[in-house]
Amino acid sequence: MTNGAAQRRRVLVVVNETARGGAVGLVDDVQRRCRESGCEPVTLVPTGRRAAVRAIRAALADDGPWYALVAVGGDGTVRTCAEAAAGGDVPIAIVPAGTGNSLYRALWEDRPWSDVLGEALGASIPGDAVRVRQVDLLRVTGGTSELVATAMLGANAGLVAEVVRASEQLTGVSGRERYSAAIGPALEAHVPFPARVTLDGEVLTDGPVSLIAVGGARHRSGTLQLLPRSVLDDGLLDVCVICGVEADAFIELAGAVVAGEHVGLPGVDYAQGRSVVIERTDGGWLPFESDGDLWPVAEHSVTIEVVAPAVAMLAPLQPVAG
Repeated sequence: MTNGAAQRRRVLVVVNETARGGAVGLVDDVQRRCRESGCEPVTLVPTGRRAAVRAIRAALADDGPWYALVAVGGDGTVRTCAEAAAGGDVPIAIVPAGTGNSLYRALWEDRPWSDVLGEALGASIPGDAVRVRQVDLLRVTGGTSELVATAMLGANAGLVAEVVRASEQLTGVSGRERYSAAIGPALEAHVPFPARVTLDGEVLTDGPVSLIAVGGARHRSGTLQLLPRSVLDDGLLDVCVICGVEADAFIELAGAVVAGEHVGLPGVDYAQGRSVVIERTDGGWLPFESDGDLWPVAEHSVTIEVVAPAVAMLAPLQPVAG
């Protein structure tokens, strides 16, 4: 491939300046890697999710053509880019600069982002090194507020949401270590709660639960392989419910969860479908998050569904984690 200016392909680089993995500090390196791969970067640093979606859509519509959209940030940043680009033909590449970076891991494992970006942008699309996958996009709807959000990684009720909340109180630690440090405080405060999980109209679980994961990508917090059977582009939601356990019991189960070997163990329900409803049956507040963001209002129930259109994303020829 020729790297001359006349042959350069334009890429839109979207940077989340508030990402906890230091996205702003990576901008110069990302731009340099784009140029080394024969692409000319145009950098956008929008503020606020809704404003970012509008800005990205406007750029894709008015300033193209674009070879790729590079999301520099965490899972929430990828979700924002996906919401703006869904249904289009500009594929997304990820530079992981968030806390868990589970979507990046789902596509590329933990390969260095610089190698991945060079490989993805330096090839033709599709080409010898990469392909475009049409990754599922999810819709989350609050049962009380009817608030609607988009998700890609997935959604979690219970302990994972409590870890996210605890992580927001921590300072001096970033990346996956931030979630690891938050697990202890979250477990100490955790109390199982009564919930009903309905999958495609059939009750999957009804009773005390500690954790409900829906998605999406296989990992949560970048380390917990809660959905080991999930495939990113099969049009299905995987659902894992860990029934009510105290802190000591969950710690014993954690090793199996990290390895993705918990499916079939006592107290673990696992299934696949297209629509999931999570209800807290005692009328209390449901601890809930999607794509690493806590739900902004109190809810008793939420619904998660696979929706069209899907999102074009750059990925290796052979899937590494779904």
